[in-house]
Amino acid sequence: MRLDNRVAVVTGAGRSQGIGEAIALRLAREGARVAVVDLCRQRPDLPREKFGQWEDLLQVAKRVSENGRPALPLKADVTNEEEVAAMVAQVIAEFGQIDILCNNAGGGTGAGPVDSTPVVDVALDDWNYTLGASLTSTFLCSKHVARRMIEGKRGGRIVNTSSTAAGRGVLGCSAYSAAKLGVVSLTKTLAMELAPYNITVNAFSPGITKTQYVQQRIESVAASATGKSPSQVLSDWLATVPLRRAASPEEMASVAAFLASDDSSYMTGQTLNVDGGLTAR
Repeated sequence: MRLDNRVAVVTGAGRSQGIGEAIALRLAREGARVAVVDLCRQRPDLPREKFGQWEDLLQVAKRVSENGRPALPLKADVTNEEEVAAMVAQVIAEFGQIDILCNNAGGGTGAGPVDSTPVVDVALDDWNYTLGASLTSTFLCSKHVARRMIEGKRGGRIVNTSSTAAGRGVLGCSAYSAAKLGVVSLTKTLAMELAPYNITVNAFSPGITKTQYVQQRIESVAASATGKSPSQVLSDWLATVPLRRAASPEEMASVAAFLASDDSSYMTGQTLNVDGGLTAR
């Protein structure tokens, strides 16, 4: 119960078996009250993006509350500043404080994470959307939650989800890789600015994880690769991982919970690679 009496906000939590859901469940098991946030609307202009819907988010909130702590499901477009400010105000109104922010929302289209498109073919709208979903969302949520943490004088923890795509070139994933590297840099800057208020800011970079998003990418790569099935694509990927397997969302959640707890109290501005050794090669 490391997080007893803490209030957490987890964005991008509306997809079953996703990293966001796993983080919310883990924080609740550690004693936190959790607000789970997702877009919960259709985007016909983004047919390749699959968003968690309101019914999905309600089910996540139900599973979180089964751990004995109240859960608050909230709809918000975390790329829209007005919606982010309103979401944060709702959490404060319901729980009175925010101690932990997990910026897990992300995604993109055109040049990652699902699609593979060379830079010369990437549409500007797709580029802007991907940077918004995977980087601007982290900026906006951190901005508005950090203000509340400073006002509350209780300190706090901000945990950002980056990607192993951030530190290396990934064919066809220019926008997503750039956005996630931006998350790493933003993490460092926030850590410097918020340290005087006892607010730590860290990130973790998931490797290949068994989520719907990763399965979508596997299927997309298989469809564009002559003669390869999704299982063959996955085998090729796992051959580059020293541990020779994909992670579970729960393994990512355990790292997020560590960064959200006092066990990481002397860490700030860091990004942990949680990738089975992929980036150690």
